[in-house]
Amino acid sequence: MHVPKGKINEIDIDKEPDVEKDDNIIEENSDDKSSLFSESSKDIENIKSTFDIMESYSHLPQVSNGKLDLSKFQDEQLLKTKPIRVKGYTAGNSCITEVVIDNEPTKCLLDPGAFFSCVGKSFVKPCAPNFKVQLLPIDGIKFATNPMKAFGIFETTVIFPHINGNSRTTVEFFVMENCSSTHFILVNYYLIMYCIDLHKNIDRYLTIGDNKDQKFACLPFKRQITISRIALVKLVLEIFKSEQLREA
Repeated sequence: MHVPKGKINEIDIDKEPDVEKDDNIIEENSDDKSSLFSESSKDIENIKSTFDIMESYSHLPQVSNGKLDLSKFQDEQLLKTKPIRVKGYTAGNSCITEVVIDNEPTKCLLDPGAFFSCVGKSFVKPCAPNFKVQLLPIDGIKFATNPMKAFGIFETTVIFPHINGNSRTTVEFFVMENCSSTHFILVNYYLIMYCIDLHKNIDRYLTIGDNKDQKFACLPFKRQITISRIALVKLVLEIFKSEQLREA
C-alpha cells in the first residue's frame, strides 16, 4: 500500500506524553477522594457522637416534666410471693448488715434517707466502752428536731467483714443521748463516698467500691408475733381440745 509522504510526519512517534497534565488529573482525583473521605469521616463522627449522647441520656434517671404519657405501661412481675396485706414490710431483707467496730461485731443500718450518721449512747457503749475518750466536740450544730440531743461525735473504723477480704471505712457518728435504735446508722454521704451500692433483688446485698463480685449480705427482717395473736392461737387450741375431748 502506498502511503503519501506528506502524511508521514503527522504520526507523532517521538511525541512525549503530557505528564504534568496527567499529574494534575491524578492530584485532582486524589483531592476529591480525600475531601469525600474527610466529609464521610466527619459524618461518621457526628453520627457516633450523636449516638453516644443518646445512649448516655438513656441511662439517666427519669425526670418528670408534667407531660408524661401514662397511656403506655406494663405490669411488673413479682420476683417472689407477695405477703398478705399490711405485712409487706416483712418481705425481703432489710438494709441492715453486720459490721465490726472496735473488734466487736454489731449491726449497721445503711440509710440513704438519713441526714447524719448516728448511734444511741446506750448502744455504742457495749461496742466501744471507752468511746467518751474518743468523742469530738460539737460546735455550732443544730438539729431540726428539738428532742434530738447529741452527746458528741464518735469517729471510728467500720469494718465490713467478708471471707474474701474485709473492707475498712472511717465514719463519724453522732452519739445521741435519747436515741433508742439498736444499730449504727450510716447515711447516704458515706454510701456515695465509699461507693456502697445496695442491690435490691430477691436476695438483697451490698457491694463496696469497684469490686462488684464481692457481695455483703443484708440481714432479714425478724417476723414478730404479737401477744394478741398468741392469745388467739391459745384460745383456738383450748376450744379444739375441749371439743375433741367432748366427742371422745
